[in-house]
Amino acid sequence: MNDNFVNIKIDREERPDLDHIYMDAVQAMTGSGGWPLNVFLTPDAKPFMGALTFLQDVRIIGSSWMEVLLGITQAFNERRNEVDTQAENN
Repeated sequence: MNDNFVNIKIDREERPDLDHIYMDAVQAMTGSGGWPLNVFLTPDAKPFMGALTFLQDVRIIGSSWMEVLLGITQAFNERRNEVDTQAENN
């Protein structure tokens, strides 16, 4: 994760303001909300992808956490315009 991402953990009880911003974004993207919340942001802090949880077990969600990270990295590097468009729409 550290090769391609800046990882930040936000405590929803200490920073409910930030939690609210990112929860609203994920709800807009996916139609649901909850925790644990995972959100991916552009370098200018605009959310472009998020989900409640990613499990290690590929049988459950169809993709492992590493596959999700690799897919996001690939999209960011190869289809940046689509990532930016998604971020602007949230």
